[in-house]
Amino acid sequence: MIVSSDKSGWKIINQRSHGLLAAMIGFQYDINLPTHIKVPTLIAIAEHDDGVWETKQAENLTEAGAPKDFRVQDDNTKTDLTRLHNIMEISSAKSQLNALLTSLHLDFLYKNRKKGEDKNLDNFINEQQKHRKNILKNLNIDKKYSDQLYRLLEWCDAFSLLICLDKIQPEGRKMEISKSPDGQMNQTFFGRNKEIKVEPWVFKEDKFSVFYEYKIIEQLKFKNTEEFNKICSEALVQREEFIISK
Repeated sequence: MIVSSDKSGWKIINQRSHGLLAAMIGFQYDINLPTHIKVPTLIAIAEHDDGVWETKQAENLTEAGAPKDFRVQDDNTKTDLTRLHNIMEISSAKSQLNALLTSLHLDFLYKNRKKGEDKNLDNFINEQQKHRKNILKNLNIDKKYSDQLYRLLEWCDAFSLLICLDKIQPEGRKMEISKSPDGQMNQTFFGRNKEIKVEPWVFKEDKFSVFYEYKIIEQLKFKNTEEFNKICSEALVQREEFIISK
């Protein structure tokens, strides 16, 4: 979950909503891909963080009973491998390309960890490396091409997170998004009328709209995940809309 404080309590954005926003951005990205590549890539962008029901996970509450933002890390060095296996099972059931890009994303997330701290995670990462090699061979594409596709996923993911985390700066103060598929660093900022700007411009249209959905939870702490999930399920779904323009 993406959790931030709100004047009324907590603002909760599910990872799936953030993923959908990333896919909207990817749909508008001006990159020439055939349909059999583009569609699975967009699906991978939308679903790369899927794998658990977020409001039902015990680890998504802090020790004090507050909703836990995904950036808050526990002291426990062990990674929930069940979640990672679920993510790969979902992606693999759709297509090999979806599995390839999702596997690359997991590698991106965990590549900076200290090896040896979690041997089960080390084994998982090593297995995924072998799995990706087999997929590349089966799909008859090279690593350079797959890396370019993954950079599209990572770029859209990074841009979506900046929006969901309310990190984009006002008054023309620019900040980096990430490196684009062609290796160029893009920047973003708020222009006039709260329209989001991107430089250099990478999209097909000069202006388009995107959104994410969220809930405001007024209760500040919860006894358990059952209570948290019940409150979340009953909360009003709201939408935050943005215009991205050249």
